[in-house]
Amino acid sequence: MNSLMGHGPHNPSGMMAPGGGQMMPSSGGKRKEIYKYDAPFTLYAMSWSNRPDKKYRLALGSFIEEYSNKVQIIQLTDEENGEFKVKGSFDHPYPTTKILWIPDTKGVCPDLLATSGDYLRIWKVSENSGEVKLESLLNNNKNSDFCAPLTSFDWNELDPNLVGTSSIDTTCTIWGLETGQAIGRIDNNSVTGMVRTQLIAHDKEVFDIAFSRAGGGRDIFASVGADGSVRMFDLRHLEHSTIIYEDAQQQPLLRLCWNKQDPNYLATMATDGLEVIILDVRVPCTPVATLKNHTACVNGIAWAPHSSCHICSAADDHQALIWDIQQMPRPIDDPILAYRADGEINQVQWAAGQPDWIAICYNQSMEILRV
Repeated sequence: MNSLMGHGPHNPSGMMAPGGGQMMPSSGGKRKEIYKYDAPFTLYAMSWSNRPDKKYRLALGSFIEEYSNKVQIIQLTDEENGEFKVKGSFDHPYPTTKILWIPDTKGVCPDLLATSGDYLRIWKVSENSGEVKLESLLNNNKNSDFCAPLTSFDWNELDPNLVGTSSIDTTCTIWGLETGQAIGRIDNNSVTGMVRTQLIAHDKEVFDIAFSRAGGGRDIFASVGADGSVRMFDLRHLEHSTIIYEDAQQQPLLRLCWNKQDPNYLATMATDGLEVIILDVRVPCTPVATLKNHTACVNGIAWAPHSSCHICSAADDHQALIWDIQQMPRPIDDPILAYRADGEINQVQWAAGQPDWIAICYNQSMEILRV
């Protein structure tokens, strides 16, 4: 399954059709379809860089159960030999629950990276040396040394000055950043942030938050949590929220992912659940599709950046599955592509700037797969 060589841009040689037959490579020059990086630590959080001048660059966070974690910035520098180079590295106290690069697809903002853990931290990567410097540590409880751990966060793609965090203390916080866009690349220009709003979003811990990605959705975000509900909010009318979905067994919902092309659809999954639940905000409470082929708990979901009907799921069954949901509301019985890794996949990310590529993490390995 982990054959590296393939032909053409579309089907990784390690990707298989759901019937079990290997996808035949299309004609064209020889190009690797799978690249693998082995880290010196167990991996969890991961993010593709969005900058057009930094292709094949990712940030990876360690998962070490102590106060001495790392974040590495790596880049594929030799496509022929599949060689990744470490472009930067920095210490991070607790494991990063999420990592995101600034959603800057034009390369006009400072080169920023955000991480969540005990706090939200904003880091700046130096243009020349690659050195990483902490620009801002954002703490929404200035009156106490105590901090409620952040389970996740999201960076608003339509307005990079907005970041939302979710926490075990039942709240979501929306931060307004000053990223110094006007004076771009001046290295001593620091990033500052202030709380725009903090709200009690759920009855129990909040596990994820995501801004709407498409259309005029700058002010729309949703969250999931331990109370088993998906709730949708509008920054312009925070006195109200809409419950889009509640798990029938009140299972905690762990992750939330908004369709990047169609703001009507989002996906979620339950803790230890084997299914991916697709929701339509126009039809609350009833899933419009349920994707059921995993045989162990689903850990990650990622919508295609360039298509409204493709989504990838990854799970403890070592599988990354790509689904085509355009037949909804008819049942989606099988994925269109499947990939089997050498370990339990705990993370999947689809590259916004390079939509032919998906990244997965398992154990100490990160692989990027051409799709």
